[in-house]
Amino acid sequence: MKKTSLLIMSILLCFVFHAQVEAKPLRVVIIETAPLPIVANTKDAFLDELTLIMPEHEIEIEVHNAQGLEEQARSIVQTITEQEAPDLLVAIATLATRAVYNFPAAAEIPTLFMTVSDPVKEGIVTSLGEHSTSNITGETHVLDAKVKLDMLDGLLKASELEEPITIGLVHSDYPSSKSSVESLLALESQYDNVKFVTVSTAYVEGTSGLDAMRDGVVEALKEKTETSGVDTYWLSTGPLLQADQLINVIYKETKLLPIFAESIESVQQGALLGVVADEESIGKSGALRAKRILSGEKANSMPVTRMEKYTIGVNVSTAIKMHIPIPSSYLKLSKDHIYQ
Repeated sequence: MKKTSLLIMSILLCFVFHAQVEAKPLRVVIIETAPLPIVANTKDAFLDELTLIMPEHEIEIEVHNAQGLEEQARSIVQTITEQEAPDLLVAIATLATRAVYNFPAAAEIPTLFMTVSDPVKEGIVTSLGEHSTSNITGETHVLDAKVKLDMLDGLLKASELEEPITIGLVHSDYPSSKSSVESLLALESQYDNVKFVTVSTAYVEGTSGLDAMRDGVVEALKEKTETSGVDTYWLSTGPLLQADQLINVIYKETKLLPIFAESIESVQQGALLGVVADEESIGKSGALRAKRILSGEKANSMPVTRMEKYTIGVNVSTAIKMHIPIPSSYLKLSKDHIYQ
């Protein structure tokens, strides 16, 4: 009887110990590139969805923000690698992702990136659809440059232009912004209705950098308008896109409106056409990958891909001002994102 009691006690202790092991919280560390709306909204959507799809797990969240500073991003990564490795490291936006990916001590930490426009140019993979050699995965949220140009070309053909429209490619030299512009320039010769002119400003680190970049690009656009006859402009992805009152300030100084923007908010403010993966979709999609990693899959068992869900927006008032008719097919695609 005594032996039986001891056996039962041992079994119970094993169950208790097993339950304690099972109950150990999952540690997720998030590194945000900067305090920008796209970063914050993506993080919030990611955490909401992760909590929803993993209700049986306790998840400890630790958030760091690099404040738009590359050195600070590297310092954060170094501090993380000097501690016990998290179950998942999440890098939001290019600067934070670059800091993680290029830090050798972080190579084995399971890593997920979000809101990185060009993981190929960042060296994470050699082409989309491939698996990274480092323990990292994620999706680019930016639509393929050719698809964007095809959509714009459809609008321009409907307006029956007599000569190409000169478009200023407005950007900073932040990695994702430069990459977006380079992709567009590489395809320019395939489109008879567009002529591109680069309009750039230096990337300024820190939270005060947005206003400085906005002012810099306004001056650059004014100069290009005088020297190159810019008719309109294209707002590329990157921190500059988040600058306060960017479109309004540019219009006040140049009387130009953007023909394309990689932000639905920019379409609301006056851009003719916009195509983008919204923050909620980015966060939710990232959470699905995170669940697989936290459930035991290696991060790089999942290929780095492009997101499949995108939001299209059009601004009817801008179309009228620019004398560019919007085909009914575009209006149908835009659904709830038609502005005026």
